[in-house]
Order: sequence, then structure tokens, then C-alpha cells
Amino acid sequence: MKPITAQSLYNLTKCAHRVYLDANGDPAEKGEANVFVKLLWELGLQTERNYLDTLGALPVEDLSSLSPATASRETLRLMRTGVPLIYQGCLKDDPYLGRPDLLLKRDDLASRFGPYAYEAIDIKGGRGWERVENRKPKFKVHYAYQIMFYRMLLARIQGTVPPNGRIINVDHEIEEFDPSVFEAEFREALATAERLITGQETSEPVLGSQCYLCEWFSRCERWAYAHSDPTCLFFVGKQKFALKKVGLRTVEDIAVMHIPEYLRPPKRIARLGEQSLRRMKQRAQVFLQGRPWIRPGYTFPDVEREIYFDIEDDPTQALTYLFGLLIVERGMPPQFKYFLARKPDEEERTVRAFWDFLNTTSDAVYYVYSHKERTTLKHLMERYALDPQIFEAYVAREFDLYSRLVVEHSDWPTFSYSIKHIAKCIGFTWRDPDPSGANSIAWYNQYLANPSDERLLRRILEYNEDDCRAMLAIKEYFVRYASESRLSRFVPGTPQASGHPSLANPVLHAPSPESSP
Repeated sequence: MKPITAQSLYNLTKCAHRVYLDANGDPAEKGEANVFVKLLWELGLQTERNYLDTLGALPVEDLSSLSPATASRETLRLMRTGVPLIYQGCLKDDPYLGRPDLLLKRDDLASRFGPYAYEAIDIKGGRGWERVENRKPKFKVHYAYQIMFYRMLLARIQGTVPPNGRIINVDHEIEEFDPSVFEAEFREALATAERLITGQETSEPVLGSQCYLCEWFSRCERWAYAHSDPTCLFFVGKQKFALKKVGLRTVEDIAVMHIPEYLRPPKRIARLGEQSLRRMKQRAQVFLQGRPWIRPGYTFPDVEREIYFDIEDDPTQALTYLFGLLIVERGMPPQFKYFLARKPDEEERTVRAFWDFLNTTSDAVYYVYSHKERTTLKHLMERYALDPQIFEAYVAREFDLYSRLVVEHSDWPTFSYSIKHIAKCIGFTWRDPDPSGANSIAWYNQYLANPSDERLLRRILEYNEDDCRAMLAIKEYFVRYASESRLSRFVPGTPQASGHPSLANPVLHAPSPESSP
């Protein structure tokens, strides 16, 4: 049996099926780790090393190069000796195996080792406490579970633990939480992880936007499509388990369901009302026909200048490094413009230059694909004390294609309504063979490590421009549909319906611009 680790509990908070596959899956079905995931591993190690460098003369026993078996024996020896600090020690009590970043000696507690005890502390690349507007702050569950896992092992090994759990956050600050708040759910999660790892429970894939960074994604996607799983539909996710309990086990079941039957006991589904079920049924019919359904009722601003706007940022550094803009003026070919921070210390200069640009475009509508641009601009405005009137003027002219158009006025034969999925449905292609925002972050970090490689900047800029052009393609698709639907329009459930722009249209390729970084 593979050991149960703190990583198992972290993964469980994201995807139960991954915990099962990591222990029981066929390695031949597991793909390569994404370049962004590899970057996160490297950054995690660097964050830990950077923190150790701040400890000055405090002696640190480094066990990071040792195997779990060797590190476990050495950790026990060092704990008995009473060393001040152990880095990457190993706590073992079969079937549990934990490697906390730090084991810190505490002289305010006694243990089986003597008049002292050890505390497990992890060094994180983020912050533990999440502050969401209009809600009480919450400590991240996945951080809490990991610390509580180490506390469980310490209690077994040394007989005691400190009253509170602690991490060191990205700013090298200590953050503390009360473990009792998480105790019941931690025990339940630990039992679930054990059942999954031993194969007593198998779980099933749940397709979602978070899946793309997982090595098992291709395997899970194949499974979902082969089984016509409800998560093949947009916005189903973990609700599929509730659907299956009442007999809606496949997309076909959902496509023909009698909605009133699922609005009352015994088949009533919690948090799913008539409107949600009706939309889900429509999406199932659209999925089975393999063609989108566009609903009428949308309009676009009538302006001389449209700007398709996309930001690239790196949350691991709290850095916004690129503002990309495809400017479309009536009667003129689209022009790509960008504001780029080649180094992190150029962020403020780049943001201020972009703010000046915003101030010159009061006549334009800004098309985006999500709330990210607005949220990021607000954060940057507050960080650099920028003119709020310019931000408010931008907000008044922003048009979110995702929420106001794609989600509200259409259904698509795909589980994700990301710009990549929707644009590919209408024939748009990116120049890069592996386009993604996560990869852009990885490319940018590779460029920072090797600033002479201008090809990396070119790759980032071309990817960003293609995202902007994909937005233009989506908007134009809806414009064409609005025009053609005056004659006829697609009705879900009608085979071979006509009257909407065909997915067989010529492929929309993004051109190769002459602009260079």
C-alpha cells in the first residue's frame, strides 16, 4: 500500500479521483507534468530556501536529500537530541508519512523527548487567511489539513502538540489558526483518503477548469466521454453525484428528463431549481447534437473603436507583466498593441503607461473574457494610487464576453466555456501548439532566468494577441448569428437544425504580426 501523505489530503480538497489514481491508476495513462506545475515545484523549493536564508545563525539540520526511510530514522535521532530546527524531516507512523518543511523545537512544551517538543510548520507560496469581500476571513482548508496531518503524527511520536497550527506565508510572516475548527472534517477527509488509496473506494472523474494542470486529465476526459458522464456538460461538476443518485446517470438521461419529476421528492435535487434543470437539459441536447445553440436578446455597443483586452499576470510573484490590446477601428485592419514589463521592477512603470493609454480611449468599448481584467486593474489602482476616475470610466465601457454573452445567451457542446474551448468550437486556432495562461507564466519565468532569449517574449506576445483575436472571433460569430437568425434559428432537440453559423466555417487563424518586443 502506498503511504498516506499530507499531499494526499491537499489533493483531496481539489479532486478525490486524483487521490485514487495516484495510488491505483495505470502509470501508462498518466501524462507529463505541466510546465507551470514544474515551475510551482521549483518556486516552492526556492521559497523554502529563501526563508531559510533569513534565519541567520540559527542552525538548521537539512534532511531534504534523504530518502523517506533514512530521513525518518535521522529525524527521530535529531528530535531525541533536541536540535533547534529540522528542514524536510520525516514523520512516519504506518500508513502515514509526512515531511513538513520545518520541525521547530519549542521549549514551552514537554514531550517524550524531554522538557521540549517539536512543532511542524510549512512554508507556503501564498497566504493562509483568505479575505473575501462581505465574508468573515477563512483559513485555507488545504493548508490546515496538511498541518493537522503533521500534528497527528507528532502527537503519536512525541506525545504532545502545540495548541495552534502555524504556517509561514509568502511574505515570510507567521500565520496561525485554530485546529479544532477543522478537526471533524479533517478526520473525515483522512478516512476518505485512506479508502481511496487502499482502493476500497474508487470515486469518479469530475471534469472542470482546474483539471488541465493535472497529469491525469487526458485519462479522465476520455473516461467522461466514453461514459457520457454528466460532467461533460458545462457547470455540472460535483453536482453529478446528486444527479446520479436520482437516476440521471448520463448526458442522454439529462437530455430527455421530465423536469417536474426532479422538483419534488423523492427525486428533488438540492440547490437545483426549475431554471437550472431546464438549462442543463438544453446543454445536454446541444452536447449530443455537437452544435451550439445561440439565444437571441443580446446587442453590442455601436462604436467606432473596439479594444479586445487581455492581461497576463503571475500570481506566484503578485506581478502583472503584460497588457495586450487588439484595437479594431471601423474600416481599418485590427492592430495589436501591448504594454510589457520585461522585469518585475518595471511593473509600476508599465501599469502607469497603460493607465495613460486608458485615459485616451474614452470613445472605445473594451471587450474582455472574464472579470479578471477588472479585478486586476482595481488591485493595481490601489497598489500604485492611480486615478480612480480612469478606472471607473474603463468599467463603464467594459463588455465581458464570457458572462454577458457566452454564458447568458448560448449553450455549447463542451464541459468548459473557457475562451480556448469556445473559440476552438468556431474554428479559431492559436499559433502556439500549447496555449494557456499557465504556460505564459512559465515562459515569462524562463525569460527572467534567461533575458537574452527574446523568443520567449515573442511566444508570450503571440499567445496574448491570439487570445485577443479569439475574443474578436467569438464576438463576430455572435454578430453573424444575430443576422442569420432573422430567417431561422437552431432549436435544441431538432436533428440537423439549420439557420446558425456552421462549425464547418473556414478555420479562423490568427495572423502573424510584424510587431516585436
